[in-house]
Amino acid sequence: MRADAERDTTQSHIVIGTDTFRVSDPRRYALSLLVNAVGGGMSSRLFQRVREELGLAYAIYAYRHFHQGTGQLGVYVGTQPGSGDAALAAIVAEFERLSRAGLDAAELEGGRRQLKGQIMLALESPGARMSRLAGAALQGEPYRPLAQVLGEIDAVTAEDTNALAAEFFAPERQTVQWLGPKAGPKRRAKAR
Repeated sequence: MRADAERDTTQSHIVIGTDTFRVSDPRRYALSLLVNAVGGGMSSRLFQRVREELGLAYAIYAYRHFHQGTGQLGVYVGTQPGSGDAALAAIVAEFERLSRAGLDAAELEGGRRQLKGQIMLALESPGARMSRLAGAALQGEPYRPLAQVLGEIDAVTAEDTNALAAEFFAPERQTVQWLGPKAGPKRRAKAR
């Protein structure tokens, strides 16, 4: 599905994403690891390809949110209006490659280290620890000690992430939202 909102701005903001699963799904750490490897920082696949190699974006990242009933997975890219089509095409090409081949071993380990680091850093303040406790209670989830969470992340396999990549990064599953000036008549995405 494609939805565009034309605005008189100097930048185009594009989000490509899909729905996923609820917070209690045991695959949540595998998806979180996958999202980090794909677009979770400067060493991620999308940052390296779309921003560094192709120079098509000033900002690009992947994200995921889990809620009680559903979840969301997406990629945001901020670009010049004339580069939007090429940036979207490069993202879709990476999605196609990822959905077919999954992560390589280095990406899997990098995503694992990054996710574990994010979780540990997020618990450095008393407020963050209390927020984690409250979140578990509000979502009806049992409290899990940090060691258990890190063990669950360590248990994620390449097969786990590859299955999620095939399901949730398939280009035909994606919805695209484009905010900004129109780039021209060739704006087409392979996403649904």
